[in-house]
Amino acid sequence: MHFTLEQILWALVLAAHLVLLVVLLGRDRTSRFSWFTALTMLSTVRLLADHLLQGKLSTYAFYWQSYALLLAASLFLLGVLIELARLTFGRGCTTGKPLSPLAWQGWTFLLLAIAITALILWGPWPDFKAMQANRQAYPLLLTVVIALKSELFTSMLAILTGLMMMLFGGRYGNGFKSHPVQIVIGLSTAAVARLTVEGITDTIKVTHKITSRVDYERILRLYTRLDNARLVIWLLAILWWIYALWQDEPGASPKAQVPSALVPVAPIPLDDAQPPADSEN
Repeated sequence: MHFTLEQILWALVLAAHLVLLVVLLGRDRTSRFSWFTALTMLSTVRLLADHLLQGKLSTYAFYWQSYALLLAASLFLLGVLIELARLTFGRGCTTGKPLSPLAWQGWTFLLLAIAITALILWGPWPDFKAMQANRQAYPLLLTVVIALKSELFTSMLAILTGLMMMLFGGRYGNGFKSHPVQIVIGLSTAAVARLTVEGITDTIKVTHKITSRVDYERILRLYTRLDNARLVIWLLAILWWIYALWQDEPGASPKAQVPSALVPVAPIPLDDAQPPADSEN
């Protein structure tokens, strides 16, 4: 049986997701990174749904499930970024004082303003009046636009949050080798790859006009190669997380990483055991 490159990459990315979940559960990281664990589970479901349901559902139903899950993934990623920022600059900081509420508000406003401005300038935007002309498909088209723009927004926010954590995390005791910074490095790297591919494809759509079937097939092959490159970087990010989360953080006590239910209890020698004293009548 001949497997295409796309099928091989899909299988590798799916297997990497499953291994990452095993590491998160086996090394007891789920309680600390609950949003990241949930995002990993959702990404696994998306991989399976998009692959197994393609061709099994109508185009209309397939687009609904695909873009609804994409929108959910963007919301989960937003939760992950908040979780990582709190672990780095809030309750998770080990040196200095956590960020004050005023500092939280200022940094949040700054990052959101930059990400929203970049999203507005990123084009092209669809013609909403033309979308409303088709009343039956309008809810789906609106969902597609919201999902795609949400993915762009959270990708930009992931890059900005990653830069902030890598530049200032060390001052709060969360340096390069800390788990929150390791996770955000993978997220921001994957976000850069996603935005790069999106930017190239948008530029091609605007500047290049398809004039023949050969030209169309050539552009389609280019899109496929770009998407494969994005998947490779996503796979490398997951492998990075597997390695980083399997290791203990610098200064962490190995004993603290083991769940108490798994710590063996030494049996009491029978010779040293004292029988209970008889109660007086």
